[in-house]
Amino acid sequence: MLNQTLLYTLLLYGSAVSAALVALIMAQFWRRERQLAYLLWTLGFALAAVRYLLPSVTTARGETAILAGLAAEYASGGRGLLMLAGAWLFAGRSLPRASALWMLLPLGWLGVAWAAGMSSPWRALPLSLLGSAGYAALAWCFLVRQPDYRWHGHRFFALACGLMALHLLNYPLLHYSPWMPWGYAVAQGLHYMMAITLMLVWGRREQRLAAQALDAGERALQHVRHSHRREWELRTWTDTLLGQISDGVVICSTEGMITGFNRAAEQIFGYDAEQVLGQPVTMLAPPALHETQRHSLQRLSSRTLPGKVGSRPWEFTARHVTGRLFPVEISVSDMEIDQERQFIAIVRDVSERRRQEEKLAYLADHDGLTGLPNRRCFERRLSEHLAGCQGGLLAFLDLDDFKLLNDSLGHKAGDAALRAMSRRLVVLAGENMLAARYSGDEFVLFVPQPAPADEQGWVERLVAAVRQPIAFNGVEFMLSGSIGLAHYPEHGQDVEELVRSADLAMYEAKRAGKNKHDYYRPAMLTQLNHKAEIATLLKRLDPDRELWLAFQPRMRLDGRQLAGAEVLLRWRTPDGRTIPPDEFIPVAEETGQILRLGYWVMEQACRTLSRWPAQQEPLVLSINLSARQLFDERLVDRIEALRQRYHLSASQLEFEITESSAMRDMQDAVRVLSRLRALGYGLSLDDFGTGFSSLSHLRSLPVDTVKIDRSFIRDMEQDRHDRVLVASIIELAANLDLNVLAEGVETEGQLRLLDSLGCDDVQGYLVARPLNEEEFLRDILNAWTQRTIAL
Repeated sequence: MLNQTLLYTLLLYGSAVSAALVALIMAQFWRRERQLAYLLWTLGFALAAVRYLLPSVTTARGETAILAGLAAEYASGGRGLLMLAGAWLFAGRSLPRASALWMLLPLGWLGVAWAAGMSSPWRALPLSLLGSAGYAALAWCFLVRQPDYRWHGHRFFALACGLMALHLLNYPLLHYSPWMPWGYAVAQGLHYMMAITLMLVWGRREQRLAAQALDAGERALQHVRHSHRREWELRTWTDTLLGQISDGVVICSTEGMITGFNRAAEQIFGYDAEQVLGQPVTMLAPPALHETQRHSLQRLSSRTLPGKVGSRPWEFTARHVTGRLFPVEISVSDMEIDQERQFIAIVRDVSERRRQEEKLAYLADHDGLTGLPNRRCFERRLSEHLAGCQGGLLAFLDLDDFKLLNDSLGHKAGDAALRAMSRRLVVLAGENMLAARYSGDEFVLFVPQPAPADEQGWVERLVAAVRQPIAFNGVEFMLSGSIGLAHYPEHGQDVEELVRSADLAMYEAKRAGKNKHDYYRPAMLTQLNHKAEIATLLKRLDPDRELWLAFQPRMRLDGRQLAGAEVLLRWRTPDGRTIPPDEFIPVAEETGQILRLGYWVMEQACRTLSRWPAQQEPLVLSINLSARQLFDERLVDRIEALRQRYHLSASQLEFEITESSAMRDMQDAVRVLSRLRALGYGLSLDDFGTGFSSLSHLRSLPVDTVKIDRSFIRDMEQDRHDRVLVASIIELAANLDLNVLAEGVETEGQLRLLDSLGCDDVQGYLVARPLNEEEFLRDILNAWTQRTIAL
């Protein structure tokens, strides 16, 4: 019995020693790796050693033996928890903050078991399972999670841990059995196996670290050798690079002596490297160099080079070996070369760049075709000139019909004319005047403080210079110009106001018939403001509330029958002001509002005609077409849509065009008018005789009626020339099978004379003034017979 107890005690102590040995080796892993998992495993094996020591006191009696048994079982459970926590950390997870409370789980279980009166083997079953799980988790970590797990040392350690996990599952069966000592012997053997395999793993790791250290040393040695080779290659590469780059490189010492001079620097300065090496860097600057620039160059020899080293490039004038001065751009940096501080200057010849910049600056201020200052340059120079000028005259010249020259002779002829005109203006301007091409075919000239007599002579010379013939490719042609004149400071206190005044005077000269000159008058600005006001009112116009139609009857001389009426547009603003058509129609044409107004007139005329009672001979309404309407692609489609909507026939509508509107694009105008003619609409040519090529256009335009302008009718009774012209127009129209309508008939004498000459239709105040719809129905349609008795 004594020998069996001694054997039992020796086995317990042996198991405690083996577990402590594993704990010591695991502690070395923790010291090396500094990983918390190894520390937890160390504590787990330490608890295992304590657990094997505690049963040695269970042979005592009383409360001591009971407490020792409980502590042993608690150590067994705590060992499993520590090993499980270490495996959890080793897998890359983090422990909860309350993980320290898990150690109370075995104690809690023991308290429950004691209160329930459970026997010792069954009370130890859950704690044995916890310890078994801990060893199994440790086996999994060393078998799977270790980076070199394929090595046999890790496998044997994992095998020992796995066997220990199985052994702990049998612990409740072996407890208090005759085989219990042999259970401790198995545990002791497995712990020694763990210790031996851990020592082998430790040795393997140390061997690998030593190999890595040797490999790192070898690589460091190779890096040193490679660095020496790279230094030699870098020197060779630097020399080659300095010889190949296009920028000059000048290296100088802190004493200002040149120590390096590459091939590009030789080309820039004209020196060979042998000529400048060892010479002061100031030899690259001209002797008469500005003092500030020479000081900047000499600062290359200082140790600080304040404001230059590492800063952005700076410029100064350099000297070529031939003595030629040229601008260069330099950027300077300092560096250690052969353990000596030196300055490296990157030099670039910027002569070509300067020439390009000057050229761009010239082109920015001058016209590329004529060489004259452009608009921006002229306004800037004139503004500077006006600052010290007491007075002057600004002339604004616009060439008449210059587009016609480009279209007929080509743009090269137009360019030649502009160059010739600019040369004449330069000669005329002289030294004290400013001349510029303002835009397109517009030129401006400013004469400072001319005397009244000199001013008139200068204006006449300007007009004569514009009218001089121009030769191009054997063809000689002449130009004319409209000139506007404005005085400073009477007509403008600054450049913008002065140019605007001259521009207004030029447009007034152009409206007066072109090839004229005119001086600015305040009334021109008033008229411009009035046009601007009308343009604003047109944008806000409500046609249905402000516009209305007037109808001027048209009488056929043969039988004095009512042939129809011309539709006239009238405008009364919301404030009761009536604006005449000759004021708002041109503004509407310029601003594009004429399309809106024109189609409104067309629809209202068709609606009115559809409401009038049917006549024995259908009435014809004559509607004016503006130039913008004539070239509207949707014109014919819109007219057809309106006619069909109001159930009218095409013969009831006649459209009037002016010769000037058709001239904008004669080919397109003929195409549109031919479509209207083919659909059965009437076409008339208004203001015939006032254009400069009416006869040729009369042959081309597909019109039915020619309207003789009122300017020929007004004095035909007294003026024989007017009678001859009217008679010629009527005879020409008759020969071309065209109807003739005379406008502005106001006297019975004019009516009898037109009747005798064979005129077809007349309209004017003698027949009737323009009437609104209600008056036209009452006084014309319902009382035409009474009205024509007197005629």
